[in-house]
Amino acid sequence: MFRTLGKFLCAASFTLALSACTLFGGKAAEEPAYRVVLKDGAIEIREYEAFSVAETTVQQPFDEAVRLGFRRLFEYISGANRVAAEISMTAPVILKPGRITISAQVPVAPRANADSLDVDAGGWTMAFVLPDGYRARTAPQPSETLVRLRDVPARRVAVMRYSGLLRQRTGEAQRRVLAAWLEAKGMAHDGDWRMAGYNPPWTLPPLRRNEIFVTLR
Repeated sequence: MFRTLGKFLCAASFTLALSACTLFGGKAAEEPAYRVVLKDGAIEIREYEAFSVAETTVQQPFDEAVRLGFRRLFEYISGANRVAAEISMTAPVILKPGRITISAQVPVAPRANADSLDVDAGGWTMAFVLPDGYRARTAPQPSETLVRLRDVPARRVAVMRYSGLLRQRTGEAQRRVLAAWLEAKGMAHDGDWRMAGYNPPWTLPPLRRNEIFVTLR
């Protein structure tokens, strides 16, 4: 019994050591490559290299969409794909308002470039960033038809960082701040607002890294 308990404690200590940086807000996982071209407090202008995502759309309000979307995508990277391959978890997890048509399940915006994140018009689309080197055509294809793979081209984005829980209304409040900053700077954007979370749920809320971002023209 003591030997079994010892093995358990060793395993628990090892797991805690591995997760300590995420518990206290450190870098959690691999991120898409980018460079910062301008910084103003919590706001950055970044140039991202191309990357790919696995994404799914859930026709539910925010909290339910987050739960169902995360489970669906986590199953994909855990082996629910045609070659039963495990894929490393990366960061961030990305959320945007969106819905799917009943007939074709084609993702579309609830309205063109809706200037708000405080909406649940048709659901939400969640995306996991795929590790470096993966592309939509070459990555393991999902077994679940509701999971899609998509390539994201290189682009310039405006980003605002904030802490706390990843919540819809909090995200909208931060979006308004970033939108006002962009307007004051005369920077045009595509209105494709998204929220991003970088840490696992056991990270202390004040030390979490969340972001609002939008593509610049």
